[in-house]
Amino acid sequence: MKLAECCRQYLTACKHTKRLSLHTLRAYERDLEHLSQFLKPETKISQIDKKTLKSLIYWLNQGELSQSSIKRRLACLKAMFRWLELEDLLETNPFHKLEVKVKLPHRLPRNIPRQELANLLRCAKLNAGLPFKKRYSQPLILRTIQRKNQLNALTALVALELMIATGIRVGELVSIELEQIFWSEGKIRILGKGHHERYVFMPDRELISLVKSYQQLRKLSHPNHSTLLVNSRGTPASTQFIRKLISQLAENSNLNRHVTPHMFRHSAACELLESGVDIRFVQRLLGHYSISTTELYTHVTDNVLQEQITKANVRGGLG
Repeated sequence: MKLAECCRQYLTACKHTKRLSLHTLRAYERDLEHLSQFLKPETKISQIDKKTLKSLIYWLNQGELSQSSIKRRLACLKAMFRWLELEDLLETNPFHKLEVKVKLPHRLPRNIPRQELANLLRCAKLNAGLPFKKRYSQPLILRTIQRKNQLNALTALVALELMIATGIRVGELVSIELEQIFWSEGKIRILGKGHHERYVFMPDRELISLVKSYQQLRKLSHPNHSTLLVNSRGTPASTQFIRKLISQLAENSNLNRHVTPHMFRHSAACELLESGVDIRFVQRLLGHYSISTTELYTHVTDNVLQEQITKANVRGGLG
């Protein structure tokens, strides 16, 4: 069997058997297409051996890819060979006993300082026509938002509030169905990576009122689906659409940084840890498989701790 056919069958299995998300499938497809530049689509899969893979790794390292991109591509290829082996489409897996080391730089998560989060929320409220200093209430929101062309601003506010409060990924955010929201308990069922389910929580009645009002007002766009977030055309909001709304908010708030939805996930984790929430609870809320991933945020909060200790200058007060 040729490499091109193996890739096609593997991606089909990922879609229908593993039920991977469209975002992940596209990433796998791009990775395999890039690797096929070196391995060649017409190459027989049985001809790819350890020597070929070592040459591939050398070729990847000579390009302009980051180490994380190289690691992702190799992981995708390794997963495909493992699948071929399990399906008895491959006699010998060339990755068997092959030592692949890709050293990743230690990068701390980028979060948004609390004051900048406040500025973004203020801007989002004003864009939606809601008074900044008043608490959300259903009568106030329903009275304010009455036209379809106001809906995008409200969508931006709801997305921002939910990401800050829950730390959910933007892909998880746009996948929320109305039936996944439990109003009386103030929680939302999230389908995360690998189709693992978890719950996130709306921490107060004000946020629940905002989301419940949005559930009613989304009807202004005449949607024919049950996805919570919509665009002004009534179709489900995409991750790209949410990124655009967040980028516009950051620009309108005069923030001197590039803001992405994933930064709100980092910010939510940092705020929870700084508030004294146990790291195991934060791990569960964010849906991290390993607590070592969550532990990255403790380094960020250590920086805040150092700033506060320096500012307090206890020793200086004893002199």
